Amino acid sequence: MEAGKILIVDDDPVIRSLLSDLLESSGDYCIEIARDGREGIDKVRDQEYDVVFTDLSMPQVTGIDFIKEAKKIRPELSVVVITGHGTTENAVDAMREGAADFITKPFTRSSVASIAERTIGEKKILNRMQTNDNAGATAGLSRKVQEISILQTIHDELDDLSDNGMLYDRMVEMASRLLPVREISFGIIENGRIEIKSSSGVLEQTVSVSNPIFEQVIRTRKHCIAAGNGTNPHTGLPLTAQFFSIPLMMHEEIFGILNFCGKTDQTALTHDEIALALLFARKAAQRIENNALYEVFYQTLMNTLKSLVTSVEARDPYIQRHSERVTRYALQIADVMHLPAEEKDAIGFGGYLHDIGKIGVRDTVLLKPSKLTPEEFSEIKLHPVIGDTIIKPIRFFPKEREIILYHHEHFDGSGYPAGLAGQAIPLTARVLSVADTYDAMTSVRPYRGALSHETAIAELLRCCHTQFDEDVVRAFLQTSAGKGQGHGTETGR
Repeated sequence: MEAGKILIVDDDPVIRSLLSDLLESSGDYCIEIARDGREGIDKVRDQEYDVVFTDLSMPQVTGIDFIKEAKKIRPELSVVVITGHGTTENAVDAMREGAADFITKPFTRSSVASIAERTIGEKKILNRMQTNDNAGATAGLSRKVQEISILQTIHDELDDLSDNGMLYDRMVEMASRLLPVREISFGIIENGRIEIKSSSGVLEQTVSVSNPIFEQVIRTRKHCIAAGNGTNPHTGLPLTAQFFSIPLMMHEEIFGILNFCGKTDQTALTHDEIALALLFARKAAQRIENNALYEVFYQTLMNTLKSLVTSVEARDPYIQRHSERVTRYALQIADVMHLPAEEKDAIGFGGYLHDIGKIGVRDTVLLKPSKLTPEEFSEIKLHPVIGDTIIKPIRFFPKEREIILYHHEHFDGSGYPAGLAGQAIPLTARVLSVADTYDAMTSVRPYRGALSHETAIAELLRCCHTQFDEDVVRAFLQTSAGKGQGHGTETGR
């Protein structure tokens, strides 16, 4: 099969390289580069491409101008716009000029691959359809193929959005790919008003539900299409085009409304367009409900695990609030090291749970006021494994498990339980190790008083490269805790 031919038009060499690498790793594509819109137009004039990815913000020839010129040269050309979050209106403007789709930065390999595969697949299908003498039938099938393909891509994107805040931000962006209109909004119903979460062509942040269109939608729990004598709920002005309002339901109750107004080509809504929008709204509502249920389950689970940690700390007054402090110190280190949000989230929860395995250690060992025997220390050393065993059946916390299991590993390989060394120890566990040791040293223990901040810092520096990662220790020194700000002697471990 002939490789798909792709052109990337972007003045940013980093984006060009990243997008090219993602596409090359996603399929058998022949990829060419244009460094700006002018070069892109020249390339489109000289040869055919299955799909073009273009940035919108470029000097001299903008993305919109590129699309206009490219579509004049090759009307059948499929153009995918590259845009950033929060610039949905620009992307919608590009679709009005003939763009087939858009992709938002930062983009993922799966999203790039999905759009490339779908767009090139559509072109191959349409090429085979050209043998049909019935031009009207061919055009109709072409639209149907494109609509179904876009809907499938949007469904895949919805499945990847596990956070409702992000989903709310993306609702209008996704909906506008199905139904290009001048105005579009998505809002949540709160206290008799609709709080708009995302929109395009709409200035208002909130609108009243007292408009007859919304009143009908809420009363009937069904979509409404209004035109003619009504009032536009977005503006309060007389309607000059169809206003299409769809309720989003959860547990048989309306919680949100998705609105479209004024198709860009000034035609009336077709049955297929209405059906596609309703399918999208239903799928989005299901995703929002699933996310909400997951959040409730997740919070319940976290509260249960935190209760276990509290029960461990309640057994020994010397370790009360230890996990809280360690997590706070570790997050300060993560900020200094500019760790990604995913790593910080793992530290935020995994840090709190890092000693959960001590629930399986006997009181006579855990609470012993004198030095432990080798046998007793061997029992203490099991607590990371016990903690991992507790968390292991819960498959949501792979990174948190790494923190629990490896926070007592040493940089030189002399730690426990696995004897990992250097970079083989997960970075989050190396971060927690420094925070954990600092708090242990500066807290009262059954067998000694708390060490001073200065003594604890000297010990951390002394043990760089043996027990600790020097980069993590240096980062800790830049935190407020590492500078001794706001730290007092506390009981804890």
